[in-house]
Amino acid sequence: MNTEQQSPVITADLVGFRRAAFFGSIMATTGLGAWLLWRIFEPEGISTLEWVQLVLFVLLFQQIATGFWLVFFGLITMILGGDKARIELTIKDEAIEDFEAPPTAIVVPIYNEDVVRVFRGVEAMWEGLSRAGGNESFDFFILSDSNRPEIWLSEETAWLELCKKHNAFGRIFYRKRRAPRNSKSGNVADFCRRWGARYRYMVVLDADSVMTGRLLRRLVLMMEKNPRVGLIQTAPQLALGNTLFRRMQQFAAKVYAPLFAAGSNFWHLFASNYWGHNAIIRVRPFIEHCDLPELPDPDSKRRHILSHDTVEAALMRRAGYDVWFATTEEGSYEEGPPHLSDSLARDRRWCMGNLQHFWFLFAPGIDFANRFHIWTGIMAYISSPLWLLFLITGAADLAIKHRFSLLSSLPNTDLAFSVGAVHLLLLATLGLLFIPKILAVIMTLPRAKKYGGAFKLSLSAFLETILWTLLAPALMLYYTQFVVMNLLGLQVQWSGQNRSDDKGLSLIESFRIFWLPPVVGLFALAALLTWTPTEMLLISPILAGWFLAPVLACMTSKRSLGERAREKNLFIIPEEIPSLCPQELKDVENIPDATPLFSAISFGGLARAVVDPLTHSLHVALLRDRRRGSALTDDHLSRLRIRLLEEGPSALQPSQQYALMWHAESLRWLHHEFWSRPASRLHPWWNERFAEITRKTRIL
Repeated sequence: MNTEQQSPVITADLVGFRRAAFFGSIMATTGLGAWLLWRIFEPEGISTLEWVQLVLFVLLFQQIATGFWLVFFGLITMILGGDKARIELTIKDEAIEDFEAPPTAIVVPIYNEDVVRVFRGVEAMWEGLSRAGGNESFDFFILSDSNRPEIWLSEETAWLELCKKHNAFGRIFYRKRRAPRNSKSGNVADFCRRWGARYRYMVVLDADSVMTGRLLRRLVLMMEKNPRVGLIQTAPQLALGNTLFRRMQQFAAKVYAPLFAAGSNFWHLFASNYWGHNAIIRVRPFIEHCDLPELPDPDSKRRHILSHDTVEAALMRRAGYDVWFATTEEGSYEEGPPHLSDSLARDRRWCMGNLQHFWFLFAPGIDFANRFHIWTGIMAYISSPLWLLFLITGAADLAIKHRFSLLSSLPNTDLAFSVGAVHLLLLATLGLLFIPKILAVIMTLPRAKKYGGAFKLSLSAFLETILWTLLAPALMLYYTQFVVMNLLGLQVQWSGQNRSDDKGLSLIESFRIFWLPPVVGLFALAALLTWTPTEMLLISPILAGWFLAPVLACMTSKRSLGERAREKNLFIIPEEIPSLCPQELKDVENIPDATPLFSAISFGGLARAVVDPLTHSLHVALLRDRRRGSALTDDHLSRLRIRLLEEGPSALQPSQQYALMWHAESLRWLHHEFWSRPASRLHPWWNERFAEITRKTRIL
């Protein structure tokens, strides 16, 4: 096929104009805000605390201004019919029908995930590709780092059932890493080393990702048409949420994200960011140029880059390849955390990963756009302690001078101007925060029927804004805690994400988890009443958020409230309308569970690999041969397996059971001994399992 360069025509003048307009607007807005704050402080002389506030204000107001101007320029491009400089415009819809895709790998790294959900997603995409023109060029790789034996065995069984169902042996692969080094980035790197040479492209997904077959084929075609492009990031839409928390998130993303995405593409064009999933990557340059360096951290445990995606995008750009954001492509989906507690657990990991990027702000050869992406990611978390420090210094200054309380009674002209500047700055800040949401709702109104109607769309946006405004003070405290813990060198466990929304938080659980905001609120209330009671009204929204945090966390975690909101047509997204929902999303919810032989037995883990003939045979077959261990190792494993049979699984620690799970010879011996030894030579626990499995066999 013709692979002649087809990228959008991007001239240096266009890039220069757009970036000058975008960053010039941010700088002008930030400068105006800083000038207003300076005029507020200036009449009585600027104290040390006020100089600190000015510096903090510039950093924080810049972040608010950035969000506003992203939406503004996104709005302009959408009003003018869409950005003409988009990677999506380099191909035509009809081109994907007869397009013969080159070898492409769809890579799904997993770690202690919901096995049923993972394999439903893979099956939905497999069938979606078949409907979209054929999946012959696409291979799936489920790359497991799971360290829980019962999940490991379930993954193997689910893989076997999926391959049998679709005759997909040699097309859908499953691999369990023996040494899960460097988390997800290490898993992807391991794939590249072993299989990368076979494929021109790879689509990296998360465990909860779903992409339509049509979009997958379009992404490959875009890459084929644009040889200079190294990576295309899609805009994944949150979906399949049932709790109130998830429904609010997916509604907000669907309504607000398009303007932000359009504004992002306006300024960075071919220098987009990468989010680590739901993106297509050109494999060869990724292997050659995107190997992650170790950080110059004195602690060896903190040298690996956790949030690898932003760095990989920067390295791809440094190598001369374009990175695009396919802002208008539909069909890319993921699921969010079910409630606030799990969202914060994920944010704590992301916080540590993003703060590591500080090392790359000044790295040689990094594109300016990538440096700004890195800066934005760092500020996403650093801004919380900065806001808290701004509030504390402001309160301390008020307690010392009672400045604002005295202003209204002083006739000085400069002081009168300061009162007006206070009001103007407050209105400007609120405008920069909330006008983008209002504009997004207005732009969505022509499609309001897909969101439950114009009234329900507006009401949903209003309720979502109120709830997130109340949750924001609590998030500020926890993000501050995450930053401080990271600076103190406390390690964060990069664990799997909870994606199940079946169980919400009870009120007691919520107060146990979210005790910090109310306690801080009590101290803040006491301080205000003691030193600056006249400022109570100004601080009341923050106090309300702190006091209500446990209640709001509990309420938004409930699936029942989410379903009730859906019945009332609140927080509706188009994908929840059957006629508009992609078949792949329907399949994720409707594909029946595979029920292999003995799947109903009540025990799992190592015991299942010993007892169940199907599980045992499959697991041993998938274990890769290794060189024979030392005599000391073999003797240790021999003692462990004898102890397992004679004393039961509870006699072994999880790490010891895990070691036996990796040793094919031990498993063969254990399986043979279980089925051949007299009952008197087995621990009673094993005899109970024998009775159970034979009973299940008779029933089946």
